[in-house]
Amino acid sequence: MVRKWIIGLSAFFLVIAGRAQEVDFSLHGGWYDHPVEVRLSSAGETIYYTLDGNPPRPGASTYRKPIQLDRTTIIRAIACRGRSCGPEQAQTFLINEPVSRFPTISVAVAPWTLFDPEHGIYREGWMSENHTWKKEGANFWSKKELPAHAEIYDAEGQQVFNANTGFRLFGGMSRLFKQKSFSLVAREKYGPKRIGYPIFGKKGLNKFKYLVLRNSGSDFGKTQFRDALMTTLIQDWDLEKQDYQPAHVYLNGTYWGLYNAREKINRFFLEGHTGTDRDSIDLLEHNAHAKVGSSAHYKRMLEYIRTHDLAVDSHFQVVQTMMETDNFLYYEIAQIFFDNQDAGGNIRFWRPRQPDGRWRWILYDTDWGFGLNDPLAYRNNSLAFHTEANGPSWPNPPWSTYLLRNLLRNPAFRDQFIKAFYDALNTDFHPKRVDHVIDQFADQYRPEIPRHFERWGLDMAKWEAQVAIMRDFARQRPGYMRQFLRHMFDLGEDTPLALGCTEGGTLTLNGRTTWEADTVSMVYGQGMTIDLRIQPRPGFRFVGWSDGIGKNQWSRQWTITPEQPVLTAIFEPYRYALADQVMINEIGAYNKRSGDWVEIYNHSKQPVDVTSWILADAKHEYRLPTSVIPAGGYLVFCQDERRFKNHFPGVPTAAGTFSFGLDKRSESVALYTEDGALVDQIHYDVIPMDTTFTLALLLPTLDNNLAKNWEIRPGQGTPGGGNPLYLDMQVKARQQYWLRLGLILGILSLVGGLVYWKHVHRPVVR
Repeated sequence: MVRKWIIGLSAFFLVIAGRAQEVDFSLHGGWYDHPVEVRLSSAGETIYYTLDGNPPRPGASTYRKPIQLDRTTIIRAIACRGRSCGPEQAQTFLINEPVSRFPTISVAVAPWTLFDPEHGIYREGWMSENHTWKKEGANFWSKKELPAHAEIYDAEGQQVFNANTGFRLFGGMSRLFKQKSFSLVAREKYGPKRIGYPIFGKKGLNKFKYLVLRNSGSDFGKTQFRDALMTTLIQDWDLEKQDYQPAHVYLNGTYWGLYNAREKINRFFLEGHTGTDRDSIDLLEHNAHAKVGSSAHYKRMLEYIRTHDLAVDSHFQVVQTMMETDNFLYYEIAQIFFDNQDAGGNIRFWRPRQPDGRWRWILYDTDWGFGLNDPLAYRNNSLAFHTEANGPSWPNPPWSTYLLRNLLRNPAFRDQFIKAFYDALNTDFHPKRVDHVIDQFADQYRPEIPRHFERWGLDMAKWEAQVAIMRDFARQRPGYMRQFLRHMFDLGEDTPLALGCTEGGTLTLNGRTTWEADTVSMVYGQGMTIDLRIQPRPGFRFVGWSDGIGKNQWSRQWTITPEQPVLTAIFEPYRYALADQVMINEIGAYNKRSGDWVEIYNHSKQPVDVTSWILADAKHEYRLPTSVIPAGGYLVFCQDERRFKNHFPGVPTAAGTFSFGLDKRSESVALYTEDGALVDQIHYDVIPMDTTFTLALLLPTLDNNLAKNWEIRPGQGTPGGGNPLYLDMQVKARQQYWLRLGLILGILSLVGGLVYWKHVHRPVVR
């Protein structure tokens, strides 16, 4: 046995001794303002290296002396011992290159695989049909993946990623441009399984399977940021969209221009942004073509719509169980406002592949918008375009407008669509706001653009002209859009109005736009009805509206008329005595068995009568029934009392039924007294989960307005009782109490015993 162990250990050391090691570089890659001398080393091994982007292998240049560099170069090197070679190492030395505020990405690919006249994927090749504008058969339409090496340097010049990856050309018609888009692919056969750097900042993902470097698509040679601008304008909307980061790129040591780093839309993208298992997704594009999973569910939905009139609410409600109509509504508003006339092209939508999974839409590749091909595009009636029943096969075939046309048959959806469009024109698409965002992009790109335009022989005057076209679009588009909306939906004339609130609360318009202590100018169609809702801040209560409506009208509908151009919500200081003691303690926001529920905890030493108090989310209110929360006790309010008590038969404190549900992703929940004093409020924003979970306050002594004091707990939760950490601490406190009590009793017993012993054994005095 010992002999076998010694032989095995010896063999192990022989393998280690024969294995090639990594190559050490005397200098790290990065920026140098002078020529450099680079030494390579790897103990007792032969080093092979290249300077032209080719992968190193035996037969390449053999390292014998320091390498002198006086221009930007990628050194790719490998150490070999006999037939065994170690992993490839590479460093990019950026010599006398401009320093940038953008990240820099250096990519090395065997040059012949890209530029060989016959076989290179960057070339047209001999099969290209040059008589067609698309050049069918050209090599650059290839989907081939090539081995490559990639390095990423952040804006401060620090190397943050260095590894072998895959390389693919990317995009559609933009492949016709001299500068072509491409993607980097992380695979185990090349190196790491992920590109492990948060290139899109703190709010983006930390790692990527794919990283797209995009030439700005149809916007190449124009602004270079059109698509990114439009994504930014709707960054707070409930739509899946790509993050972006401009970056300079070097290919085999040659400056290759400015690119927009973007995410690739696939199952990895959806898993990263939504938390849905990437192997349980249906992802479709264009006319229900399945990229991942199946199109069967979507086709069943289309068939249902074909055979059921969505003007009937019950039919519309069935469709709402199959697709997220709110998500689709805002997707269409964005495409219509942007005048993205590629409606029949870049369409992608997805659903979690589960019984209640609903379709959602992904906004991407909007380059055709904001006046790309027409400086007067702001006059285009995109509303009619996106609802055309008999459009051409491209750009707006009937199948691409089918959903919106049918959904607009439903009065409730139509009303929501109109309000949401006007809201967007008054806020996210307001000319001043859009002009400000354009300023931010232009200021960011202006110092970096000249180098890119010089590289590709482009005209800087064209860049400035295109930025001006986008500004003009931003200023002119809202007026034309209101005109199109009035015409299609027979609305009244545009009517200016001012909505505001005093200090002490917030005013929410149409369940979406919220502001406080300010007056905002709006424009709506005369005769339109808008939905208003107020919410006091802690320490204040609602007094009433400036038009004389009283404090009980927290929510109201207001019809737009020219005679009443100003409406203000008025608040005054007010504090509920036990505001810090009666609190929202646990929320069940996603329970298919019991329905949603909210647990209130009374941390005070006296019972609290909560009769006629108000429990509210962002859009709804519920008046609590006759109820009292005992001191140190709990009270649960549920969406469906029968289902709740069937599922939680041991919770005697459940009372009342609220008619609305709680959003499992993002929601505001508040508790008010009958006369309007805010008792407690929380807001949660969590990654969507497909399983039952609760939000639980860690301890009732903590501030429940801080996200760090809450935890997401899978399972059914503990309605009507203490949360797990609190119960655990109570148990430990009792254990410590009994331990201390036992110790005290033990000491008293010992003292008593000593006294008794001394009494019994004291000496007798004679």
